[in-house]
Amino acid sequence: MGPKSFCLTNLFKVIMYLYIDPSDDSFLQNDEIYQRIIKQLNPLISNLKSGEGKQVVLKMISECYHKYHKSIKTRSQSYTELMLSAIMALLVEQNREIESMERLAKTRPR
Repeated sequence: MGPKSFCLTNLFKVIMYLYIDPSDDSFLQNDEIYQRIIKQLNPLISNLKSGEGKQVVLKMISECYHKYHKSIKTRSQSYTELMLSAIMALLVEQNREIESMERLAKTRPR
């Protein structure tokens, strides 16, 4: 494969990735790394009292994994590394959400 073909292949992957709907997590059912994360977090998720809380956590994990899957997969060989990578991605995403809400709060008239 030449450099031009390699670039086009990677560009196609990026374009396809952008068109995957993060709310549709059906593609994650075949992702071994994602399944490992869910399996490790299952005791935590199953202890949540409300079904709504469980859905929120699962959605947050799937959206975060969808967004940061390359970073999570890169350094994650053991279960511990995998969980640390996933937790760091969740923290980064939460921090971005908080900053976004703070900016919104500052721009709203009181």
